[in-house]
Amino acid sequence: MTVIKTKTLTKLILAVAFFILPGKTWSQQKQQDFTEQDLTAILKKARADKKMPGLRAAIRFPDGHIIKAAVGLGDTEAKKPLNNIVGMPGGSTGKTFVAALAMMLVEDGTLSLDDPLSKWFSKTKWYSRLPNAKHIKVRHLLSHSSGIPDYPRSGQYRMAMITRAIRHGTAKFDPDELIEFSIGDEKEKPPFDVGKGYHYSDTGYLILGLAIEKASGKKYYDLVQKRILDPLKLDGIRPQNKALLEDIVPGYWGGVGRNLKKDGRMKIDPSNEWTGGGLVTTPTMLVKFFGALAEGKVVKPKTLELMLKGEWQNPKLKWRYGYGLFVYENGKTKRFGHAGLWSAYRSDVTHYSSSGLTIAVQANRDGNIGLDKLIAQIASAIEKSKQGKDKSMPQSKRKSKSKK
Repeated sequence: MTVIKTKTLTKLILAVAFFILPGKTWSQQKQQDFTEQDLTAILKKARADKKMPGLRAAIRFPDGHIIKAAVGLGDTEAKKPLNNIVGMPGGSTGKTFVAALAMMLVEDGTLSLDDPLSKWFSKTKWYSRLPNAKHIKVRHLLSHSSGIPDYPRSGQYRMAMITRAIRHGTAKFDPDELIEFSIGDEKEKPPFDVGKGYHYSDTGYLILGLAIEKASGKKYYDLVQKRILDPLKLDGIRPQNKALLEDIVPGYWGGVGRNLKKDGRMKIDPSNEWTGGGLVTTPTMLVKFFGALAEGKVVKPKTLELMLKGEWQNPKLKWRYGYGLFVYENGKTKRFGHAGLWSAYRSDVTHYSSSGLTIAVQANRDGNIGLDKLIAQIASAIEKSKQGKDKSMPQSKRKSKSKK
């Protein structure tokens, strides 16, 4: 019998284990070549270029691990650094949660994409004055293809907002008021026939929220907590359902003007946003949710296909709005996500279908600060890191990797 020395046996076991054990694959090792330090360096430059008080980001890799970084200040007056845990209003990134919940109810049979608004709102005072009222269905609300105006663009809304902010210190509205502002005193001519165009409308998503509650008999925030936040353990996401939001960083208009009053309230009550967005979140929470959505852990894969397809696409453009998602198909790059703006905060999140990467960024200032371009820059840096690892990998291991 051949006797193998202990050291020789150990080396043999390790060599075999390298190829057969389900440890880190070459793909996982490559992903980890892009580090928190690399992300921090990118964020520092972007923050300086756009004069942001603070900036933070999270990256979820296909194997599920996440790296995150935060730079700059969460509170410029108190000189308090920004971190990855404190909340920021996520703006319209919350629309994807609304759409996902609606599609879960469609899967349950509680809702149908072809349910007409008249099913719930025929006796509501604003229903008859909605453009295209008789022809709008749930699918059109989800895809912004209903032709319903957007209340933030209404002159009536802006005047009322200023008046209430002066009188009460903050402007609070309920959904029905905001819907009334968007359609005005007279019925407006729709910009296009139902399903034949695209017009982004927070009003449409407020109506969708009301439809969700009427169809289910439950409150939206209770449903999203039970169906999405709790199962996915998204404990860093909170409803934006009151005037004073605890544990959030102040936002800065133009990077300078502080949006929080001395008592912690905003001039525009954050609960107004509701199903137009309405969630306090972080980049880590956003990448977890969008990554789970992409992997079929929120809705079924066939349902996600419907969300990505949407209702209408301008043939001249390489993007469309699906159901609660901006979808981009540019050559080999396919991605989906959503941006968000709320009272001096900006958020953006993108999932890359080809690579499996999910990237989210947030800043506590408003304006055109190019968060979408920053996400693309981060994705490009990760890809370059992978390519560098491939080139430095021994040829024998590259061949072994290519056979897997």
